[in-house]
Amino acid sequence: MADDDDSAQRLHMLQREILSYLATHPEAKDTVEGIRHWWLPGGNARVTAGDIGSALDALVDKGWMNASSLGQGARVYSLNQARHREIREWLES
Repeated sequence: MADDDDSAQRLHMLQREILSYLATHPEAKDTVEGIRHWWLPGGNARVTAGDIGSALDALVDKGWMNASSLGQGARVYSLNQARHREIREWLES
């Protein structure tokens, strides 16, 4: 049970970090590896690409981010500009 709680907490933390980055860089677009390297403070040392992918998938499902395919399985993620205000309110709560 504790592992599930830790996993949910890590997912929530990653979502906040990704959305915080996008709040100040709303035009940013990148792949999971780019997000891991550039968007997350010290991210490449403490989280896996799988963790980031899970956080991004949840944000896409929520409609807060967009994902587009580059081919060969690569995806580029970006902010859903239409939901920017809602995201800012969530970050401030």
